[in-house]
Amino acid sequence: MNVNFVCPLYIVCDKSSSMGQSGFIAAMNQALTEVHAALAGDPMGFDHVRLSIIAFSDNTEVLLPLCQVTEVADMPRVTESGLTNYGTVFELLQSTIEKDVNRMNGEGFRVYRPLVFFMSNGEPLDDWEGPYACLTNHTFRPQLMSFGFECADAAILTKIATMGFYVGQDDADAGRALADVMISLLQQINAFELGRNMAMPNIALANWSVKVPPGLTGEGAGKYRHVGRSTPSPIALDPQT
Repeated sequence: MNVNFVCPLYIVCDKSSSMGQSGFIAAMNQALTEVHAALAGDPMGFDHVRLSIIAFSDNTEVLLPLCQVTEVADMPRVTESGLTNYGTVFELLQSTIEKDVNRMNGEGFRVYRPLVFFMSNGEPLDDWEGPYACLTNHTFRPQLMSFGFECADAAILTKIATMGFYVGQDDADAGRALADVMISLLQQINAFELGRNMAMPNIALANWSVKVPPGLTGEGAGKYRHVGRSTPSPIALDPQT
């Protein structure tokens, strides 16, 4: 695997009280553990991934600064607190991504567009559209995939997603379903870069689709139903220049 490029991945977790009361914080913590296990279990295959964990409510915190997965012994856990505000986390994402990308560019890496996995129940109490527009129109314009839970506000989470929005049909196994979708996308990034290195023209971002667990239309416990925009745009992973 060519390690001259890196893919920054930010997993953003809603830690508000409404998430905790519904049991969804436990599902997120399960997903974080399974994603870490998958990435750490294949350090050569995912050596290009740089991972960060951010939690938010009416305050935000970086639980894990951007780093190689092999540097993480145990994933941090999200703990319940506060109300649901989106604006502050979009502001933090913008400043954090700018700092991280500039640092990695300075280290000589080719940095792909950051990926953001955004997990929430879609019930913000603040005016978040302005900070969101600043984030998505920024020079580094991250791609966002949003994940909701059984009671998620699909209208809001669909607005946030630039790649796709998925909603859980049964929170009992939602953590595993979340992890499956995240890992599927990262595996396709591997396949894309391998194809580029081997000069395989048949591998193209425009033809991607995110592999989701069985039960795509909602049948079965813990499965995810796709709601919109499953295929990344052709410029989804343009390296930064």
